[in-house]
Amino acid sequence: MPKEPTLGRLGMEARSVKFPDGSRGIILVKAGIPQDEADALAAQVWAERPEAGLPKG
Repeated sequence: MPKEPTLGRLGMEARSVKFPDGSRGIILVKAGIPQDEADALAAQVWAERPEAGLPKG
């Protein structure tokens, strides 16, 4: 994994982020946003995820 953000298609870049449980991951964000905003987006995705093993509906 590169240390610097990686430019992708259509103005997006891959960012290494920290989720609320302390784990790390990679998300795609709009190119140029600050790291704290990328971490906030990761927290939002984390909060909105469905519970494991429960049916969607």
